[in-house]
Amino acid sequence: MRLPRGIRRLFRVDVLTSRVEKEIDDEIGHHFEEAVRAYRKAGLDEQEARVRARSRFGDERAYRQALKTIDRGRVGMRERSEWIDAWGRSLSFVWRGLRHSPGFTFSVVSILALGIGANGVMFGVVDRLLLSPPQHIVDADEVKLLHVRRIGFNGDVFTGSTITYPDLVDLQAVDAFRAVAGYTEPIEKTLGRGSDARQISAVEATASLFPLLGVEPFMGRFFTDDEDAVSAAPTVVLAHEFWERELGSDPSALGTRLEIDQGSYTVIGIAPPGFTGPQLSPVDAWVPANVSKAIENDGETQWREHRGWYWIKVVARLAPGAAIEAAAAEATAAHRGGRAAMISEDRYDEGAEVLVSSVIAARGPAASSESSVARWLAGVSIVVLIIACFNVANLLLARSMRRRRETAVRLALGVGRWQLVRDSVLESLVLAALGAAAAVVVGRSLGDAVHQALLPGISFNDTGLGGRLLVFTLAATLVTGLVTGLIPAHQSARGEPGEVLRGGARSGADGRSRLRAPLLLGQAALSVVLLVGAGLFVQSLDRARALDLGFDPDGLVVTTLEWNETLPADVRARIYDEVETAINRLPSVASAALTYTVPFRSSISLGQPRVPGRDSIPKHHSGGPYVNKVGAGYFETMGLSILEGRGIEQTDQAAGAPPVTVLSESMARAIWPDESAVGQCLVFEDQEDATCTQVVGVVENHRRQALLEDDHFLYYVNEGHPAFQGPPQALMVRLRSDDAGPGPGRLRTEARSVSSQIRFVGADPLTAYVEPQLRSWRLGASMFTVFGFLALVVAAWGLYSTLAFDVALRRHEIGVRSALGADRNRIVGLILRQAIFLAGAGIGIGLVVAAALAGYVEPLLFQISGRDPLTYAWVAATLLLTAVVAGVLPARRATRVDPREALQAD
Repeated sequence: MRLPRGIRRLFRVDVLTSRVEKEIDDEIGHHFEEAVRAYRKAGLDEQEARVRARSRFGDERAYRQALKTIDRGRVGMRERSEWIDAWGRSLSFVWRGLRHSPGFTFSVVSILALGIGANGVMFGVVDRLLLSPPQHIVDADEVKLLHVRRIGFNGDVFTGSTITYPDLVDLQAVDAFRAVAGYTEPIEKTLGRGSDARQISAVEATASLFPLLGVEPFMGRFFTDDEDAVSAAPTVVLAHEFWERELGSDPSALGTRLEIDQGSYTVIGIAPPGFTGPQLSPVDAWVPANVSKAIENDGETQWREHRGWYWIKVVARLAPGAAIEAAAAEATAAHRGGRAAMISEDRYDEGAEVLVSSVIAARGPAASSESSVARWLAGVSIVVLIIACFNVANLLLARSMRRRRETAVRLALGVGRWQLVRDSVLESLVLAALGAAAAVVVGRSLGDAVHQALLPGISFNDTGLGGRLLVFTLAATLVTGLVTGLIPAHQSARGEPGEVLRGGARSGADGRSRLRAPLLLGQAALSVVLLVGAGLFVQSLDRARALDLGFDPDGLVVTTLEWNETLPADVRARIYDEVETAINRLPSVASAALTYTVPFRSSISLGQPRVPGRDSIPKHHSGGPYVNKVGAGYFETMGLSILEGRGIEQTDQAAGAPPVTVLSESMARAIWPDESAVGQCLVFEDQEDATCTQVVGVVENHRRQALLEDDHFLYYVNEGHPAFQGPPQALMVRLRSDDAGPGPGRLRTEARSVSSQIRFVGADPLTAYVEPQLRSWRLGASMFTVFGFLALVVAAWGLYSTLAFDVALRRHEIGVRSALGADRNRIVGLILRQAIFLAGAGIGIGLVVAAALAGYVEPLLFQISGRDPLTYAWVAATLLLTAVVAGVLPARRATRVDPREALQAD
């Protein structure tokens, strides 16, 4: 029975939104005509009946609008229900398919987990270095780091991140800054006494640092301006992580006293979790800068008054409305004003300028090389994800080819092409989601270890899945799912089902097979780029490690002493002598010698010496000359070769011994280019009757502070030299190469037994001071190698899967060839030639891309060209060998094709 028009709409489940208005018009018209007929039956004529019906009917527009609202809501609800039901059916279908193909599912999820996981880890690094300000800084856009760019005495322009304390005072008067604070890099300080003493990382900061940053203490309070006065009682704020690790999160730690260096500091506060100040280095404690420096320097105040004592960094918060350019100009004027006397005496650059930059140090003028490498590695991780996407798209294409008959049957049964596309995209999204979940689990498990291995000097305190990382992971998952699913989805919806069902095993597959080749070429080309980068960074690291420093750092241990209390210089010198004697008696020690400075750790310059009878000596572009006071046997202990004369001997250390000096080769050749320096005289004092210091030897040049530095002027003097007063600062210990050595623990024990005044003994391998300068090359070598290896494995798997499927696809062709007399070798050659061709084309493309990018990466390399032919050849050979290996198994399968079965199957 047909329903009346007036109520038919209520049961119409297939009504479309575009038909709602027509249905409403029909319904209102129906009710209006019924009213007109009723009035006509009552005796009214047509016109009056219509007037009465319209009057009785009321506001037709209001009815129409109310019905529209009702119908649209009902239609929307039905459409949403149908949409959810359709996607639910598709999801159920996709999930069943994945469960029935566990090998395929595992392969795809593993590949995507590698790609998304690598990107997640690298995004964490990039976010920490380049995107996010240090934690707990309020309104970080207003907080700026200050640097000074100037021309040094050697004529080079450099940008310094540290200034002097008087410079800090000058900047604090700049009106464009609401507040200015000073702080140091984390400094190793000794905590505790005796055998329990250990070193912690502490920052010396002015009291204005904490309110400037806007940070609130987790517990207690921060120190005030009065507590930062030179004569104030020492106080300390502990890092939250140190409080948890060392004090067990004990609230009663507030008010306790900690013995730090020669001071007794009262704990007044605990910083919030993850707080590192305006820098990213891990910190254990914050101490008032003025108090700590006064204790370090036995109450002397040169560090506070002298404009040659660079030790403090500066951070500022802009005043409301202040522009960065105006603040920089005002700060520059204040800096030059404070240096006016030095500028007038030509002792300072009159063009020095203050730079105002982001609190994110990697965006500033003094960005580390690790930041530059991190940018490249972020791009590399994206390349890995692209390779993973290509590989997964290849696998999905192969899967769609294997299921083409099933797809044709579904199309023949009336399934729409849009539904096929939806199923294909949904399958890739599900796989991407599973890969992302696996990537998050692996990232949470290995993230901290990776961060510490790559950037040990950076604090990564947030081990949870942060908001930025979560958004990035979700975005990467969505993009990966769409990219890997759209190509197979497009292919699945193409073709006529009848043709596929009639055409047998080969029908419809050729186009998809041709589509897989470009994806494979892309994988190979990108793998080449990554492997070239890995080779270049590995060689840079090897060359940096093999660099001749002038001395052999392996087996050298830097031994330093900390004191229980302030001791006179002569007492400290005597104790160092006794420690040297005690350590030299150890059987595993080859030699030990005293020194004032340590390569790659410290250096000092005392001004220009002069030669009697000359106005001046040549100046070196690297500055200096630099000086070191050393004990007997220093050159032998360091492994420095004496080129002429002799070194500093024990007789030179005796009381009353004449002053002597040993010059570096570059200094000796510059002053006496045409004659021997041995026996010559140098004067190190300004007085006319100053004592002549005899040159007794010339030693080979060595690196002073950096791997990438030129030879410099350096001279060594003996103990008691009038130009250089003060006790030794370290003991260099050379361990025997044929013995494991006593180790730091034994050295500390032996040294501590010499005197009760020794509070702590430091024993660090000299390589620990050299290694940080290798960090950028190690970071590049490690990550390029890991990512390159992953890319190689993924590309090899992609090539193998392509060849394996092509063998299955060409089963008929191979059967025909075998039937016509082709032997096993020809069939193997057929498959391997295809593998080599695909790999060779990808290698060629990749080498061209790598060469084009070489100019950008060369500044990060060490003594190697970005187009090094040996590296390129090694990478090409590796990829070709991988292609051959990947093609062996499909080639063997091809030789096992039975011609009769292949022809009958087709």
